[in-house]
Amino acid sequence: MKNSILVFLFLICFTNSAFTQKETHHIVGKTIRLHSEVLNQEREIQIYLPEDYHTSKEKCPVIYVFDSQKYFLNAVAYQQNLRFQDETPGYIVVGIKTKDNERSKLYNAESSVFSDYLEKELLPYIDNSYRTLPSERVFFGWQRAASFGIEVLASKPNLFKGYFIASPTFLSPERISNVGKMLEKSALLDNYLYFTLGDVEAWSIDNTDSLSKLLKKKANNKLKWKYDLFDNENHYSTTIVTMNKGLKSFFKDYPPIRYYSLAVFNKSGGIESLKERFKNRGERYQTSKEVHNSTQRYLFLLAVRENNFLVFRELEKEFPNFLTSFSRDNMFERFGQFYVKHKAYRNALQYYKIGLQKFPKSNLLYTSLGDLYKAQGNKKKAEEAYKKASAIN
Repeated sequence: MKNSILVFLFLICFTNSAFTQKETHHIVGKTIRLHSEVLNQEREIQIYLPEDYHTSKEKCPVIYVFDSQKYFLNAVAYQQNLRFQDETPGYIVVGIKTKDNERSKLYNAESSVFSDYLEKELLPYIDNSYRTLPSERVFFGWQRAASFGIEVLASKPNLFKGYFIASPTFLSPERISNVGKMLEKSALLDNYLYFTLGDVEAWSIDNTDSLSKLLKKKANNKLKWKYDLFDNENHYSTTIVTMNKGLKSFFKDYPPIRYYSLAVFNKSGGIESLKERFKNRGERYQTSKEVHNSTQRYLFLLAVRENNFLVFRELEKEFPNFLTSFSRDNMFERFGQFYVKHKAYRNALQYYKIGLQKFPKSNLLYTSLGDLYKAQGNKKKAEEAYKKASAIN
């Protein structure tokens, strides 16, 4: 009996040990509590910093997400999906939490007080505490917060540069009218307004249509704006598409430029136009003004694909460091063969030698070097190169 009990206890211990799980809890960003003199209360604010924030010196745009208890991750997800390919700048996400029973007061009854809180307390706190680009602030709001965003645009347009407005409810005629008055007083506005609605949101269509008609009449070239009425979104799903499309449009000048033919490249203005675009990009985001490495790669590969050696040589002069910047030997082999194809043997020889300095144990490059010597009719050096290639495992 004792032995049976011992075996039973052993099996229990073994089973618990075998199926013990280790859990790791991931927290996105942090939540801080800040006292507000304007509102006479403490408020919870969520902060997310770009993953490379502490290793970079670049200043960051800031996306302010209202009702962040629901929508904070919408802004974070966009960045985490695209930042690693430089499709978006690293930006800070600031989430403003609200309670359901206070939204009507903050966004409607006491909206002017709440906008004062943003202007006098929250925005200065974020700018003083973090490495921000105050010229690149974005407002994101849904429903009541969306209509509040229209009010902020009308009363304090430069508080934010971008306004992403999803399914605005309580978009009153007064708020729409105030946008018109603001436009009448303003010259050129450096703002972007993007507002959306699902076509099933019948209760709001008249108001958003009125705003759209007003903007068509009075915005002219003063304000960049776009209105999307979706036939496949509803009151709750507009938040996702508004954030994604809004950020993509707002940061459209940030990603590397891709050309799909040299004809398109030339039609867009060629090298000089390209350099001007990246100069403007650098000034806006306070980052490098050089043409992005990925854009350089697209152009060189296009020249090879279209077999345009003249353009290839022009790119080589314009971007002299690109062809030796690779971290893999196969790129040296690829462009080296292009030199050989066009009988630029001296350039190919020099290029392969640089490649072999970086990759002295490259079977691929020694083989290509052998092919070069063979094309030149130098059998002795070709055999030497082939032997070195075969000696490398």
